[in-house]
Amino acid sequence: MDPLVATLFLILLALLGARVSFSTRRVPAGYQLLLRTGTHFLFVGFFLGPAVLGLLTTAALDQLSPLLGLALGWIGLLFGLQLDRSTLKQFPRVFVSLALGQALLTFALFAMAGFLVADLVGVGSAVTTLAILGAAATASVTTPAGIAMVSANFMARGNVRELLYFVASLDAVVGITALHVAYASMHGTSAMVAGGGGTVWIWLLSGPVLAAVCAFAFLWVARLRPSREELVLYLLGISALSAGAALQLQISPLFVGLVAGAIISNLDPQWHRIFRLMESWEKPIYVVLLILAGAFLRFATWWVVPLTLGYVVIRAAAKVVSTAVLVNTLPLPFRAPRRLGLGLVPQGGISIAMALSLVLTMGGTDPTLAGLNVGELLFATVILGVVVSELVGPLFTTAVLRAAGEISPTVGEVPPRGEGDGAHAGVPSAAGEGLDSKEDGPA
Repeated sequence: MDPLVATLFLILLALLGARVSFSTRRVPAGYQLLLRTGTHFLFVGFFLGPAVLGLLTTAALDQLSPLLGLALGWIGLLFGLQLDRSTLKQFPRVFVSLALGQALLTFALFAMAGFLVADLVGVGSAVTTLAILGAAATASVTTPAGIAMVSANFMARGNVRELLYFVASLDAVVGITALHVAYASMHGTSAMVAGGGGTVWIWLLSGPVLAAVCAFAFLWVARLRPSREELVLYLLGISALSAGAALQLQISPLFVGLVAGAIISNLDPQWHRIFRLMESWEKPIYVVLLILAGAFLRFATWWVVPLTLGYVVIRAAAKVVSTAVLVNTLPLPFRAPRRLGLGLVPQGGISIAMALSLVLTMGGTDPTLAGLNVGELLFATVILGVVVSELVGPLFTTAVLRAAGEISPTVGEVPPRGEGDGAHAGVPSAAGEGLDSKEDGPA
């Protein structure tokens, strides 16, 4: 397919898909949940891609990489805009400690398990190290949209529900930062695109420096309060610039976008206007990301099935254990269930974006392990892991909220029409259902 035709086709699918997906209202459990979260666009992209129909060829995907970079930059920037001091101060500090602490412990436990398995099977290498660290980073992330869907379906309200929602809205900070650290530590090794000399500290600092340059450039051009149309162009430009430069430097585009968004939200008093505008465009951009991500999918070996099972089980266990440790340690203002971590099983599109960033970074040298492309294998594992979490995660969240007494036993699975409308319909991946959502955050 011609790249121009492919671009127009993707834009059409994005606009149509955004209108029929991503609703938190009246969502039954099971496979129909995927139709609401937008995960089915992964399989649309897979069938359109080189692995099946070939309408999106490998050459076309290479030429569509700027569109992919724009999507990664947009998601990172939108998530970072939530990290406003005035917003975070409205929540107890112990909530922040729990959100970041459980994600950090999940990352550590998952990475330890990964290195233990790699040592047992004797596959230690730079490629293995980056793959394990990347998988651990994606495993630490939760999506708040899963909690939003359960809240809409069961009219859940209460302290535990609010805590789950806050934790799921913030813990991606750890995963995205961990991925940036992994990139910095692996520069100059065989796991990444050739080149990139310099110390780890240079690459660690290059992310915040690039983010600051992009953020201040945006603040400068937006200082005269531009019109809505002009602001969209500025945001598209800064997202593409930050992500493109990050990918060129082999650092995380999501981390650069996150830091840039945090700088903007803390320095621009009109940041809510920017957030709402970006949020309104997030759904079609997310559809484009999912379709392109699906086109990158390859299932070259049956090993992806046991790897996915191991990824899901280890991630869920790490979430439960890390959260239980902190619930019993931190002075929460109310009694939280020890199995609170089960409510954090839903995993959204930020994990997909992180895995896609890994594929783009590792793809330059096509690193292999036991004859298999590590980037493709890791990406397929994370994608299938996210799909499984979308199916079973809301069931665990519902069980946690029932045990906490925040769902009435008389409430059915799907409320009558009109109920649950207070839930904000948002994208299950990024910031649309985060700290600044219409339901839970300040307007």
